[in-house]
Amino acid sequence: MSEPNAIDFGRLAEAHKRLRAMPAPFEGGCFCGAFRYRCSKPPFWSSNCHCRACQKLTGSSFSTAFTVKADGFEVLSGEAFKFDRVAESEDVVTVTRCATCGVWVFAERASKPEYRSILASTLDDASKFVLISDVFVTEAAPWTVFDPALTQFQKMPEDELPASAP
Repeated sequence: MSEPNAIDFGRLAEAHKRLRAMPAPFEGGCFCGAFRYRCSKPPFWSSNCHCRACQKLTGSSFSTAFTVKADGFEVLSGEAFKFDRVAESEDVVTVTRCATCGVWVFAERASKPEYRSILASTLDDASKFVLISDVFVTEAAPWTVFDPALTQFQKMPEDELPASAP
């Protein structure tokens, strides 16, 4: 497992600026096409999450998601299957999947209802997506190879970043 790199705030700010430039609106949806969404505002955070919950929820080494403000996120169509899980922080996270094909589309935390974290793989056009971080690197699968250009966090960024950080 990789040791987290020291936070290079200049590099993080540049990556954050590129992410915020992601043109909105943009849309996405599940595998079968039944569940669709639109984001009218650009994301303000993105990461590969290596926590054990994301590994199990995706059946992979990590999930890749971006976060938007809830008032810039709209479900356009489809039935959702939702369930709650308790995070390490003891926060309740609601996972939303397409009720037809089961694809994980987004999640929201009870303590932060003003945000939605959307799985990047559900974007219709991921060519403008910018990845800026790895989170929960302490739980990464042993075969994970980290991109040294990404900022790494032991757990969640809010636990490691000062309030003035991008």
